[in-house]
Amino acid sequence: MEHMNYDEADMAAISVIAPELNFRSDEDGVMTARQLDYVKTRVYEQVMPPLTGLQLVPVSTEVPEWAETFTWRMYDEVGMAKFVANYADDLPRADVQGTEQTSRIKDIGASYGYNIAELRASNATGANLPARKGNAARRSIEQLLNRVALVGDTDYGFYGIANHPNIGETTITGDWGNAATTGDTILADLITLYNAVLNQSFDNHVPNTLAVTPEARAAIATKRVSDSNGKTVWQFFTEQYPGVEMLSSRELAGVEGGEDIALMYERNADNMSLELPMAFNQLAAQARNLELVVPCLARSGGVTLYYPLSITKAVGV
Repeated sequence: MEHMNYDEADMAAISVIAPELNFRSDEDGVMTARQLDYVKTRVYEQVMPPLTGLQLVPVSTEVPEWAETFTWRMYDEVGMAKFVANYADDLPRADVQGTEQTSRIKDIGASYGYNIAELRASNATGANLPARKGNAARRSIEQLLNRVALVGDTDYGFYGIANHPNIGETTITGDWGNAATTGDTILADLITLYNAVLNQSFDNHVPNTLAVTPEARAAIATKRVSDSNGKTVWQFFTEQYPGVEMLSSRELAGVEGGEDIALMYERNADNMSLELPMAFNQLAAQARNLELVVPCLARSGGVTLYYPLSITKAVGV
């Protein structure tokens, strides 16, 4: 079926270069505008392979697209309940204490376009303009967002989940990939990490995610626990602590002084999020010399950690 839609803004850009391409604005120009709209639709609809950073950190879109900064509070829970008498007027106050922080929002950009030869060939043959250029632009933006989620960007003051300064460290034996490290040792380390989150948060946060490198994941999934009827570390651990999901990311390798890290945490948007005021967005085409260029933008504020007691990390896994 012929694609009938087009953007008037795209049409305006085409009219700028139409004389050089010998387009008739009432026919060829409209056809090219329809082709651009078709490509943009295909790019939005393209299913991208999952990126680990966008899996490890929940995404928040609460900040409006136009914002240049956003202010948030990092909290620690305080207050305890108690038994009270009838008509008591001294109920204990359960509250949160926090420090106010302000972070900047930054633009992330890429673009794709079509030159004279591509536009002329498309109009002559009626063939669709290739969507792969738009897919590449979208992929490049999402890869950068993925990196921001994991390790941030020091040039812009962004931290990721792997190097956020407010994440506490738990000491473990580590060196899980070493052939001499037993399954029992790894199991003990996982239990230590799990309990660290419970203890530091006074059971307010229950871990549901373990993030490790692919090598650490392989060790956890293959090494066996003694006296367990052949169960792997992960089988044994999840039987004792159900509800924990293991995710792996190459970006967790070498991020702490060259050492690999592991993260145990309660993955929840209330605890942490990647601020994404604008997801991937394609703007109207622009006429640049003899090319139609489609600018692509996203906006991010990096990873915000609202409740640092919901997560711990281990170095040297």
